[in-house]
Amino acid sequence: MIEFLSLFVGLVIGSHRVEVAVSAPVARVEFRIAGEVVAEIVEPPWVTQVDFGRRLAPVEFEAVAFDAGGLEVGRDRQLLNLPGLPAEAEIVAIRDQRGRVTAARLTWTSPEFNTPKKIVIELDGRELKARPPYRIELTGIPDEKIHVLTAEFEFSSAVVIRRELVFGPEFEGRYDSGLTAVAVVLDDLDELPSIDAMDGWFVKAGSEVRVAAVERPDARVVLVRDPTTVHRLAAMAPELERRRRKSRRDPSKSPSLDAFDDDVFLLTLSPEPVVSGDQPTSTLLFPLSAKPIPGPEGIVAGTIGTSPASILAGPLMLSDAVAVAGIRAAEGNGRRAVILLLGGEREDGSRFSAEAARGYLGALRVPLFVWDLSGPATGVPAGWGDSRSIDTVDDLVRAARRVRSRLDVQRIVWINGRHLPQDIELSAKAEGISLAQ
Repeated sequence: MIEFLSLFVGLVIGSHRVEVAVSAPVARVEFRIAGEVVAEIVEPPWVTQVDFGRRLAPVEFEAVAFDAGGLEVGRDRQLLNLPGLPAEAEIVAIRDQRGRVTAARLTWTSPEFNTPKKIVIELDGRELKARPPYRIELTGIPDEKIHVLTAEFEFSSAVVIRRELVFGPEFEGRYDSGLTAVAVVLDDLDELPSIDAMDGWFVKAGSEVRVAAVERPDARVVLVRDPTTVHRLAAMAPELERRRRKSRRDPSKSPSLDAFDDDVFLLTLSPEPVVSGDQPTSTLLFPLSAKPIPGPEGIVAGTIGTSPASILAGPLMLSDAVAVAGIRAAEGNGRRAVILLLGGEREDGSRFSAEAARGYLGALRVPLFVWDLSGPATGVPAGWGDSRSIDTVDDLVRAARRVRSRLDVQRIVWINGRHLPQDIELSAKAEGISLAQ
């Protein structure tokens, strides 16, 4: 039996310390990324460095335990570089040689929070006290019944994670929703058919995967804003407001302009990274709006109101920021999009290329829209693909209309099982839809 003690959130690249908990008899542990062995341990302590490389993609990370005879005795896995909360936490069971749970250890990780503000632990509804190193002894508990150990990790008022460990006679495990959200686009349909009618529409490696549910949830749009674009957007604000006032007097005029419906929320992400005071200097954070901006406020008002233009002290990290924005847009498993607002062409200090960032959003099924506000004298940096020049308010309105229309036809299909999003494909049976890109 084997379980990860090291957890990962956000973008995982480069070399990281990895620790696992194992139960005897284990003679060797292999670590695999996308099925390829990248590290091995043959004795305690079960800790090593794993190089995750520089590839920007959702990936499966496995720890596989073997006995002295070379037989597999257990494995654990994590799906990395996927959307989720800005923190992760888990209860890891510690077992004796007979496989019985004798203790549990709490573990967590976050690029934003050093430790949880509060941890509440309960065993069968009775609160327990735990202090560092957060190991909970479970010996002396009756063996004849099933027990539930819960831990609630509060990192902030908005980030609270609850985990459960169920153990006892013939049963032990951790809760897992067992579903994967896949964003699709209605091309020739007004709405998705019933779940039964979509039998055989989705496949993984050629084998059918079942649809569990479909929905049209709220949408999240993340704007990656080059700070040099703020003055261009601010200059458009008076004209947009004039048109809004005119539309109120004349209902035949469309009031949408750069705005979205009530079920769309906007977030602004800065491509100027900062280093968290609680984390190693290698951990970069890209500041995000403190709270979502309601869609009806519009892109311009919402974006220029989040923070003033900054004094640029170094190169932006546009590609890295777009990759992070993809994760943020897909959090919550709703409809999603990223808009990159490019200013004058400047050096990009990113670890990844524009092509890599675009490919990563494609794997997450997050559409990317590139708006060029740099003016006619400069061009869009290579690698960003199709872009729209935003020189006037009319340009902005047309670009916003395109994003709005693409969000309107997005739907979320829930697939049974935990899968990497890029592994889910449409079969020849699928009609009238495409995967969101």
